[in-house]
Amino acid sequence: MAGLQRFITYIYKYQNDEKMENAGFAKIEIRNGICRIEVHIRSISIEQPEATVYLFARNTEIMQGIPVGSIAVSRGNGDVRYSFETKELSNFGKTMEDIEGIFIPLEETDYLASQWKEGKIMKNLFRIIEKNTPSAEEKAKEEKQREEQKEQVIQEEKTEQKEEAGEVKQKEKNVVPQEAEANNPKQPIQATELPQEEFFEEAGWERIFRKLRLKLDVFFPFEGQKIECVRMQLSDLQEFPRKYWYIGNNSFLLHGFFNYRHVIFGELEEEEQKRYFIGVPGVFSNQERVMAAMFGFPEFRTAQNMEYKTGNFGYWYRII
Repeated sequence: MAGLQRFITYIYKYQNDEKMENAGFAKIEIRNGICRIEVHIRSISIEQPEATVYLFARNTEIMQGIPVGSIAVSRGNGDVRYSFETKELSNFGKTMEDIEGIFIPLEETDYLASQWKEGKIMKNLFRIIEKNTPSAEEKAKEEKQREEQKEQVIQEEKTEQKEEAGEVKQKEKNVVPQEAEANNPKQPIQATELPQEEFFEEAGWERIFRKLRLKLDVFFPFEGQKIECVRMQLSDLQEFPRKYWYIGNNSFLLHGFFNYRHVIFGELEEEEQKRYFIGVPGVFSNQERVMAAMFGFPEFRTAQNMEYKTGNFGYWYRII
């Protein structure tokens, strides 16, 4: 896991061990011995106000769960981000290379799961791993390392935000540790949870995209491509900086919106650089291409992975 590793993994709902609909996604980034995990779940039906997030490794078919922390669920939706040192996994006899997925128990036979390696996912195969009990000296060392980790995370995020926004000053992050319950024998990993209000202290279009992603439907409209988008109404354009509100009066955008009842705002990554775009739904034709370009939407991507664009549905888009 040397250097930078970043990927998206999709989360699905399971009922009686049968894989059902998509229920969200997770973003995982591993860099300089620090693992950051974003978990986003959508439209799940549970009564409990929160659920526990586990990473899991496999010992033959057994899914060995390592508790990371909890995720608050409101109206079926939940968002959380954690950060921890990958060497923390050694307390459970694991390394980051051993981790194969995410498991979130819900109620009775329902659960959420995601995996990036092949294997069976079944609730009766899931077991929580016991954490090795540290000595007093190890606890003190662990606490010190934890404080250093928090400071490192703060400094790294400040640096990233300054680079993206060109800002000299950045509000300090106020991280809150996710403490294990004293009476819970299943001790979690020493993860730091970043509060939601601080999570979105990001610069420019990234901050706006994160905000819209919380309240709108997230989907991946381009087959075979990890391009994350939100489906917008015209009123959602008010979340953009005021100088971009004129886009809502764009004739080509309005034409596409009234035909398909939505436009999209998306994030794509090219050469480790995030870029953001507005997309207008439509079907490719040479005549439509001329009109799209005239109104500021010169590019087109087909929704399905097709050899030819003509006659196929997709999105005309512009980078902003």
